[in-house]
Amino acid sequence: MMRSLIIMFTRCLPSPKQAASIGIAMMLIGCGGGADGVSTPIDRDLLRESPVTTISADPFPESSTASPTVTPSTTVTATTIATTASTSTPPSTAIPTTIPTSIPTTPATTTTTPALVGWDAFDDHLTTILDAGSTAVSATVLRDGDVVHEVALGVRTLAGEPVAVGDRYRIASISKVITAITALRLVELGLLDLDAPVGPRLAGAVGVSNPAVEVGNITLRHLMTHRSGIAQYEDLMFKREVESCPEAGAVALSRALERSPGTTFRYSNVNFCLVGLLIENVTGRPYADVAAENVLDPLGISGMRLAGTFDVLPGDVEHESDAGRNYMEVLGAAGSWIASPTDVATIVNSLDLDTPGWKPLGEVSVATMRTITLDPPPPPAPTTTTPATTLPSPPRVTGYGIGLMIFGVDAFGHTGTLEATHAMTVRQPDGITWAITVSGVEPNSTRALAGIMAEAFAAGGFA
Repeated sequence: MMRSLIIMFTRCLPSPKQAASIGIAMMLIGCGGGADGVSTPIDRDLLRESPVTTISADPFPESSTASPTVTPSTTVTATTIATTASTSTPPSTAIPTTIPTSIPTTPATTTTTPALVGWDAFDDHLTTILDAGSTAVSATVLRDGDVVHEVALGVRTLAGEPVAVGDRYRIASISKVITAITALRLVELGLLDLDAPVGPRLAGAVGVSNPAVEVGNITLRHLMTHRSGIAQYEDLMFKREVESCPEAGAVALSRALERSPGTTFRYSNVNFCLVGLLIENVTGRPYADVAAENVLDPLGISGMRLAGTFDVLPGDVEHESDAGRNYMEVLGAAGSWIASPTDVATIVNSLDLDTPGWKPLGEVSVATMRTITLDPPPPPAPTTTTPATTLPSPPRVTGYGIGLMIFGVDAFGHTGTLEATHAMTVRQPDGITWAITVSGVEPNSTRALAGIMAEAFAAGGFA
């Protein structure tokens, strides 16, 4: 398999204080599908909080409609991050003060190939994704907002053209981060209100004259926290039952809601499809143009776009797709952006107000976006006896915010999964932000990218 390797060093890695690694376990909610990447329910994987350096999977049933719940450990450390799959040897991801500059040599009497170190070893570990059958993988690492490493491996096209740093991949549900930031920018500008009903406006925008009961109660906050009451509609979004996001929105707003708005969590791509349509409705401009003006352009990002399922331009990585599918056209603001991992990491880093550079949102909006949303308490059960005294549950440290997955204390990002597509980005509490994008079917679970990245850091000696 042809591979290209492009590496850029820009500066040394963190000091010991900056590089103190994290004691969190990462909740990875699959976003965009299952085995085929686009057609199975989403409420999938929950990784429990643990004070040790391994994580144990606590997967939701694929048919679960319950809100994700976590019983966090009473001990949350701030010294190690556990991101490996439960079957992997748990590496440490503490990062040293300098980039290794030499390769150990072996005695002249041996023929052993010197072991790779530093970023060479990091990159070499990512080739395991190619060895498993995917065609391309790229990754970017930021430290305190600055790029310290970029790598591109494999081929951009099925014809074998090498991939390059900066090439754009499908990022699937990481698109929701961009949409949420754009919407909150409009909230700050007074064009939108998080808690005002938007259901009637959206129904009118998609031509639904008689929306379902309770659609009128849906707010922007409900949509962006996946608490609108709208069902998942996986077949609608991924099996060509409609041709566009507006058509999908019309179907969803015409049918009965699965639950009352503002109650329990139910991940649905329709929610963010509708947020994109709302942005267009209030601004009178295409959603992608509004996102570019309010988020991408000020961050210095160019070339990102909403792509079609078979829309591949120069600089785009080709993702193999079954003939006749149209999910990219239907997803819209929920999952149709293509971007490089550096673009993705830059966007996520913009939510870290402690790093330098332009920030799209103010402190209140960022805090709102990074706050875990909770189910309302259930009504008390009728009883004829004195209720037992119970201790309050510890606070949640993993869950879903506004267009953002909260992986632990001061850690956030998102995953993205589509056909022949895996992507993940994480901002860690130690100031490290990384993003990885894959074209191909491996790994078979997007959450495995966290473990692969942790292993790559360990292989490079960043431990």
